[in-house]
Amino acid sequence: MDAEAKRAAIENVCREIGRIASGGGTFQDITKATDYRAFTPAPKDARLKIEGRTKTGDELLSFGRWLLVQPATGLRAALITAAKADRQFPLDGTADDVRARLSACGAEGDMFEALDDAELDWCAL
Repeated sequence: MDAEAKRAAIENVCREIGRIASGGGTFQDITKATDYRAFTPAPKDARLKIEGRTKTGDELLSFGRWLLVQPATGLRAALITAAKADRQFPLDGTADDVRARLSACGAEGDMFEALDDAELDWCAL
């Protein structure tokens, strides 16, 4: 690089640094405080669902009926199978009604654990 090209390159760099420092560039000048008042949040995305329950109390199935339509897999398999076989299973009952029915039948601890797990999923609807 000859002396003339080197001097032109240095002048270009100095000019660009001066332009950026005066606020004319795309980079933020670190010597100036950031003005956060100029921040405008983006509008909410309409595709996102509202947090919390998505169904009202009238639209929700009762806990007993909801439990019977769940797939009988994993921890809940024995609970759902027993519920489908029991004629006195509280279809329109709450989780506490199902818990009382399990106690009356003399169910083991695993059934109550599966019931607690299912109740958490039902409450999340």
